[in-house]
Amino acid sequence: MKILYITSDGFDTPSPNNQMAEVMLNDFLDNGYQVHLIESHRTGRFEDIPESLQGKEGFTCDIVNRKVFDRNRFIKRYINDVMYAFSAMKRWRKIKDADVCYLQSNPTILFPLLLLKIFTRLPVLYCIYDVWPGHAHEIGVVKNKFLYNIFRLLNKPCYKMADAITVMSEDMKKTVVGEGARPDKVHIVYPWYDEKTAREIAPEENRFIKKFNLDTEKFSVLFAGTVGYVFHSETVLELAKRLKCQENIVIRIVGEGNLLERFKHQVSEQGLDNIELYPLQPVELVPDVYSSGDVCLIPLCKTVIANGVPSKAPILMACNRVIVNSVDINSYYANTFIENELGVCVDIGDYDTLAKEILDLYRSPERRERYTRNAAAYCREHFSSGANTRRFMDIFEKIGRGK
Repeated sequence: MKILYITSDGFDTPSPNNQMAEVMLNDFLDNGYQVHLIESHRTGRFEDIPESLQGKEGFTCDIVNRKVFDRNRFIKRYINDVMYAFSAMKRWRKIKDADVCYLQSNPTILFPLLLLKIFTRLPVLYCIYDVWPGHAHEIGVVKNKFLYNIFRLLNKPCYKMADAITVMSEDMKKTVVGEGARPDKVHIVYPWYDEKTAREIAPEENRFIKKFNLDTEKFSVLFAGTVGYVFHSETVLELAKRLKCQENIVIRIVGEGNLLERFKHQVSEQGLDNIELYPLQPVELVPDVYSSGDVCLIPLCKTVIANGVPSKAPILMACNRVIVNSVDINSYYANTFIENELGVCVDIGDYDTLAKEILDLYRSPERRERYTRNAAAYCREHFSSGANTRRFMDIFEKIGRGK
């Protein structure tokens, strides 16, 4: 079976989903599938094709050059994404032997999906990493409520046109079904980690620790990821204030994003010298970065967990790290952590409890050990790349033209 894999992202530009995509593509190829990838090229910070995919049998690729727009210029970025759908069409119309199309979600998904339905008879698997427009109005990505409702209406037909839909959590499935998707069409495929590379890296061999000469005597509360709209900066700032008198506890932020400069200014203005900031690291250092923290913080804005899921959580578990979540407490995601004792979940805005939990973890290595042991076992069962990419392949076999 041949998969036409279409994404508006590209491996050349940092993205939290790139590592999952690379693992998934390798799994497809290793299981005898052919893949033709259509991706974008924007920043050129990394190779367009990861080393693991270069020259691999059954893999071909088309790369579409795109302009880079500031993330705050939403309308221009949206128009650019629409134009990309037509540029990509010029490439995929030449692929005549595909059996199924994997279409990765983005805000302009209606356009590539319509073009595929008009010009091909390919069955389409619509893979949703983040539900759009989801929480876009509440977190300020789309400030105009009327425009937000227009985007909601534009997205609704996509749930009907797709032959199958995948989401990454029970919370996301509930949201998508609530928007009009048929429940039997929506499949849950959990975020996954690379079983070959995701592991705990000891301090003495940790490349990230050595690179920045980090003080390993201090108890590190780590956040590594995008400092953007879903990152609840107030949670980190308020936590730092409450832990400021704890000289042996440090909060380390590793990443970049459109709100990073504002966050840096807030940290400086409030004199929070227990927050340390580090740049985004190459993907091959991800296990080293995650392993450098004693506990790892996931501070989300309200309603985010209903429309997406932290893709870093499985890798953190695989690296034997305790996850401390600041998320909507009345969610499937939070309930899973609480019921299975996988880590800590605190409601958004409950800063006193969050600080108390961090202090308790600092003082209780036995509790940290219990969480990491439970999380590692749960992770192997639910979040391994083999188990989850197999779910995709099962869907391909059901809906594919060569079924």
